[in-house]
Amino acid sequence: MNSQIQSEPGTGEKAFVLLVLLLSLGAFQNLMVTRAAQSPNLAMPKMQGLWSFLYLVTLLLYSRRCESPIRGLFTVSPLMAVIVFTFASVLWSQDPALTARRSIALALTVVFGVYFALRFKPKEQFRLLAWAFLICIIFSFIFELFGLNYQMGSGWYGIFFIKVHLGRNMALGALIFLFWEKVESKHSAVARVGLVASIVLVALSRDVTSWIVLTVMLILLPYLQWTLRRSIRWALGGIGFLLALGTFSVMYVWTHLDTFTAFLGKDPLLTGRVPLWILSTVMAMRRPWLGYGFDAFWLPDEGAVQRIWHILRWEPPHAHNGILELWLEIGLIGTALFLIVFVYYVTRALRMLRSSSEATAAWPLMFLLFLFLANLTESVFLGTNSICSILYVAAATTLSLKQSEARVGGRFAVPQASYA
Repeated sequence: MNSQIQSEPGTGEKAFVLLVLLLSLGAFQNLMVTRAAQSPNLAMPKMQGLWSFLYLVTLLLYSRRCESPIRGLFTVSPLMAVIVFTFASVLWSQDPALTARRSIALALTVVFGVYFALRFKPKEQFRLLAWAFLICIIFSFIFELFGLNYQMGSGWYGIFFIKVHLGRNMALGALIFLFWEKVESKHSAVARVGLVASIVLVALSRDVTSWIVLTVMLILLPYLQWTLRRSIRWALGGIGFLLALGTFSVMYVWTHLDTFTAFLGKDPLLTGRVPLWILSTVMAMRRPWLGYGFDAFWLPDEGAVQRIWHILRWEPPHAHNGILELWLEIGLIGTALFLIVFVYYVTRALRMLRSSSEATAAWPLMFLLFLFLANLTESVFLGTNSICSILYVAAATTLSLKQSEARVGGRFAVPQASYA
């Protein structure tokens, strides 16, 4: 076996991964992005050049440091099917060149996620993630306390462009610190400080969705660990109870929308999201089966988008709902494919939690649930250069590795990597 493949990641390689994680979080991009460039479909040549360089390095590291890199990509073959569909959408996209470019970026994001999972052990993954979030926390306080950020409304923005990004990232960071404390007890003090600071920043961001998602996740983590690791009857009962509770909650909120939104300090239209969802649904129904092409609906020059912005009197860069955004971009066929793959990995994650007592066994399921909840009011299911996409791919790779390990009695049928 190649000695380069066997060697442990060095300081330079870890620093590179840390840089990519920071950029995928959107850290410090508020220094480079003007208000006119909020739309994800507006080109930023400098960032494109930087990401191109980073992915070139990623491909080099992946091919040299991971055993059987082509076979490694097949560990996430269900996800690759979704990527193939985004490439196929070039054929009917409103902007074929943009869709092709974004599909390539998404594919390279997948490569980095696989590399991250194969190259680094779970302990190292959480350590790198924790340091990335710690940097975000420290500089977010510095930026706000010294007034270094460009403010566009209430709430803290930290080192991010909008408060929603700060809230969502810090909610995710809180989960990262919870698991990091479990896998590296020697850093428990730092992990606890990171956890508390993440929760404080979620509150200061005043992003209601992030606060709700974090609260739900902190409740679900001990509940699922307790129920799913018991008998089949307990596990099925626990899942059934959650489904029933979720259904009841949705029905209650729907029938008491005014009361619920008033309690959250929001208007019944959820700050313009409800009319946005209605208009987006109308536009999705114009091309229901295949959509407008991956990342090719919210183009500022398109007449339909201009009409939506004129009616709403604000300029949303996406549908503010992950499933609705998928419908607009890749149609009902692509959305169904994505959801089938997503449910497939959720099922795998449930099995992993039931069959393993490792400290990180609950992480894939917790992250997938976090990702689903975050997409109720945001659109981060298939984000290019995104921390959510990277961690989704890493979780999918982990689940495939675990299944391969179980099949061959401890010897992986895929590249020897993080979980040996």
